[in-house]
Amino acid sequence: MPMFSFDKSSCEKKLLDVLQSRFFITARRNKILAKWAGGRLGYVDDVLSKYIKNMVFSYLIKPNDKKMIDRILLDFKDARINMSEEAIRQKIKAIEERIQVRSEAKYVD
Repeated sequence: MPMFSFDKSSCEKKLLDVLQSRFFITARRNKILAKWAGGRLGYVDDVLSKYIKNMVFSYLIKPNDKKMIDRILLDFKDARINMSEEAIRQKIKAIEERIQVRSEAKYVD
């Protein structure tokens, strides 16, 4: 009898769960970031919703944090809002930490 049992289906399910969780966390992060950026740009209602959707979907098509940050920086520059890349990266980190705390709190018994 083998010492360890390898159940392929449970490993695949666990991997799928991890990937799905990462996907939703990233999508949530991008939505919050786009909402923050759109708010700073003065967007409201439909314009803000379109900005958020555009940012989230463009990331889904080609996942790239740097590209998203550059887009926000360009939008801020066009609106004459002084913002550094480092400030946006710090905002992303703060959002990720907040999401992580919330997702961990769900699984506490």
